[in-house]
Amino acid sequence: MGAASDPDSCAPTSVKKLRLGPVKLAEYQDNRAKGRQDAWDVMSTTNRQNLLAIQELAAAPEFDAANLPEIHTVANVLDGTHKAQISHAGGDHETLEDIIEMTERARTRCKDTRTRRDRTQRRNNAFAAQMPSMLKAYSTFRARGKPDEEDEEDPEFYTVMVMDLFTEHSETLSLPKGSGGFSAALLRLGVVPSAPWTPQFVFTMATLDFYRVSHARCPQFSIYAFTKTLADLHGVPIRSTMHQHFSIALDLYLELRRRTELQVLKSLGRDDPAWRMKNCCPACSYRLEGEDDLIFSMLVTMDGNDSLKRVLRRGPGDDGPGETNERWDDRDASDGYYLPREQVDEWARRRLANILPSDDNGVDNPCKERWKNMLNDVTAKMWGIFDETGIFLCLCRHGFALVLVDMLRSGELSKYPLAVVEHLLKHFGIDIGVGYDIGCHFCTTLDKSELGPKAREARLRCLVGSFHGHAHNRLCQVCFLALYVKGLGIEDLEGCERRFSRSNALAGCCRRASRFHRQQEITAYFKHMDDFDVYASLTTFLCSNYEQSLKILDDEPMVRQMMRDEDVVDGEEFVQALANEMVYLKELWKSSKKAEDTAETRYVACLVAESADSAKVTACRAAVRKSQSDNAAFTPGKSKAELALRHALEKRERSAMALADIELELGIATRWTPTSPSYIAAEEEARSLEYQRALDRLELLVVERLFELTKMNQSGTGYKMRKHIAKSLQARSKAVRSAVAKYNAAAAAVTPPRDPVDIEQVLEYAFLADFDLLRHSRHDVNRQYWARPAYRAVMNRWFRLERAREEIKRLDIEIRRFVTWMRDESVFLHKREKELRRTEGKTEEQVEDDYVLAVHVAEYRGRRGRFEQSHMIRLHALKRKWGTRCTASLTPGVPLQPVSPDEHEEDQMVVDTEREPGMAGGEEPSHEEDGGEPDSDGEDGDEAHDEHVSDLLFKIAGLGIDADERGESIAE
Repeated sequence: MGAASDPDSCAPTSVKKLRLGPVKLAEYQDNRAKGRQDAWDVMSTTNRQNLLAIQELAAAPEFDAANLPEIHTVANVLDGTHKAQISHAGGDHETLEDIIEMTERARTRCKDTRTRRDRTQRRNNAFAAQMPSMLKAYSTFRARGKPDEEDEEDPEFYTVMVMDLFTEHSETLSLPKGSGGFSAALLRLGVVPSAPWTPQFVFTMATLDFYRVSHARCPQFSIYAFTKTLADLHGVPIRSTMHQHFSIALDLYLELRRRTELQVLKSLGRDDPAWRMKNCCPACSYRLEGEDDLIFSMLVTMDGNDSLKRVLRRGPGDDGPGETNERWDDRDASDGYYLPREQVDEWARRRLANILPSDDNGVDNPCKERWKNMLNDVTAKMWGIFDETGIFLCLCRHGFALVLVDMLRSGELSKYPLAVVEHLLKHFGIDIGVGYDIGCHFCTTLDKSELGPKAREARLRCLVGSFHGHAHNRLCQVCFLALYVKGLGIEDLEGCERRFSRSNALAGCCRRASRFHRQQEITAYFKHMDDFDVYASLTTFLCSNYEQSLKILDDEPMVRQMMRDEDVVDGEEFVQALANEMVYLKELWKSSKKAEDTAETRYVACLVAESADSAKVTACRAAVRKSQSDNAAFTPGKSKAELALRHALEKRERSAMALADIELELGIATRWTPTSPSYIAAEEEARSLEYQRALDRLELLVVERLFELTKMNQSGTGYKMRKHIAKSLQARSKAVRSAVAKYNAAAAAVTPPRDPVDIEQVLEYAFLADFDLLRHSRHDVNRQYWARPAYRAVMNRWFRLERAREEIKRLDIEIRRFVTWMRDESVFLHKREKELRRTEGKTEEQVEDDYVLAVHVAEYRGRRGRFEQSHMIRLHALKRKWGTRCTASLTPGVPLQPVSPDEHEEDQMVVDTEREPGMAGGEEPSHEEDGGEPDSDGEDGDEAHDEHVSDLLFKIAGLGIDADERGESIAE
């Protein structure tokens, strides 16, 4: 058994040689020559030059083939006599320098130091080298379809496995010569390869596009699940590497789509990197002439989310994980959504610890002790297992994504909102309202940062969302809550929370993805949401807010009656009442932090301190005497007792100096003693001040708690809001318990002693009148008219009416902006598409390129144009339902900046003056028609006619209302 398994004991196997006759040998040589010629035809120019150089080197007289026994001779390898040993990693002998180096080493075997970690980058580089030709082939296929085989001359054939949605088959594809490379030839046939040179599998574009849309709608639908679905549909077992092939093809397909869109945007004059952010929301950014000024020109909301973490791949280390071993991949998938990491990190280098709020400005930020995520990266908690620990998102009030930032190995640091605010100020100008769940604290951080002067000049204001605002204390709510902020309307500034509730579905795909694929997943998701969800429901948002505001205004007669019952003449009294409440809360906040001590009380405190220090000196002297006795242990140098005595003497000396200063200030000749009447009076005053400080603290917490309970018990407060308020009150109950304990201690020390407070009874209070302890308060909140529950209920209803009026004013502007943008966008894209389809004065190549680009412009126009009819239906339904109460105009206006950078004012006026009467919401146009026929002679007449037709199509879309909505069919 052992001898048989020993390799040395086995006899060598004889090699059986095959001899060919003259005919077979000639046929074999012809086939080998044809194979080499075929390999030469598909070889790149660089490889051809390298092989020619190798042949010249082999033919040189000084070339010694005897020194290369392990690789035979170059000539034998080239003529096919011997095989060259190529490793599975690939890339061997790619350059002439590699061959020359091997020939010079002579019998020395070279060590291959390459690893498989860079194979992703090498594959990307191979695709990047072919990208121009692949992009042209992809664009041509999307525009022209699959080319006719009859038109191809001398094609090449390649057998590959084609993966479609419902079929999987081996197909021999006819690849036309001169198509720009192997991958480009496959793309012209409508299939995407999974390898840059010789792919084994190719996927149809329809399959990839189906997965792209399906995954955007359901992020949990992973690539692995999709490839298993394909295997089930094809009736074959799942291949272990199929998801890898599909992922490679999908990355290439998405990159081709992105580059094609960049070409379209460049042809439209929209290739500025910031164009997408500044124009993604027409209701926010497409401003018109003659608009009323708004307090907030734009409302945005921002927040961080830690669901989309990504695990950083690390190798083994001595203590836990070692250095990262992720594969090198330099691709970028930000697509204009992400801020560069270097731009964000600039704020981390500016020592944010020096600009964070301190104890000195606690009056302005009463919530500072409750929020920990504003700490800088010096004190923030890091997660070593993750690289990206989440995203920081900024949305406009309609839900369009403006900016994305990756949170790197940290929590929600101040550098992320600061970088976002800097970006907003740079591109959107003045009067921006920024909603943030900790906007009260961030307001001080922003004001003290280097961005503070610019933010103040631009009148940027930090706000707190309606939902998160009820987790803040009452003083913060009076300053920042959305209900009390003038100009905010009924906007709740909680759009990020709604978006995160949907984007959290990406967590499974992002957790263990590479950095590129995580960014690609997030960007593709938000881009698809902006185009097909947020934009499609934009008029739903506008109309629902309009109806909600009108329903709030329906309660105005009841609110007026309630105001008369409370003897309130004008709503300005409520504004003044809110200001009085703010003053009251600030006074409580100041007094609860530190009471004003008199000189007498400070003198008594110094006497107590000096007496304690003298007692400490006496005790230390006794310890020194004990340490110097005969029975004490020997200690070299000075003992601890002697050091303690020296420190006690120094401290008593400082207390004596402070005591002497106060005695000079008060003119006290004889030092007070504990039995002196003045000492007793000052001591009683100190206890009274401590009691008052404890009472103010308890009053502040209880009043804030009762005001929150009033909000929670009001009708119209939703279930989630009630639970949120209850949770915040439960967290604050700990502070109330601590304040009650301090109050009971201070109440027992005063003369006469006050009754203790039962914490359980305090937590059960529902109205301020139940809190009997407030009668002893120097502020006497029970006598304030604004503290009565009935008055506060009327006050909140009146503020809701004011916010509803502001919302209608803003919606009137936004609706007209959106209607104008739809009209101008349609006109401009139709015009640009027609210009690209023209053939006059162009070469044949230019005509082909412009035609392909025109098809993609039409696809770009149809991406959002498909929703125009739905938008107009909703807007007309709003006008019909509310009649004259709906003051929104559906007549397009004149933009301050046209949708096109090269759009001329006279072109815009052509569209405005050729509007059909009564076609936009039943309103007459603002300009009279001349009744003349458009000039059909010449280029200008054709353009005017096309713009006129496009404008009519836009109006007809507004009339395409279903019979179910109108109750009757349109018979025009």
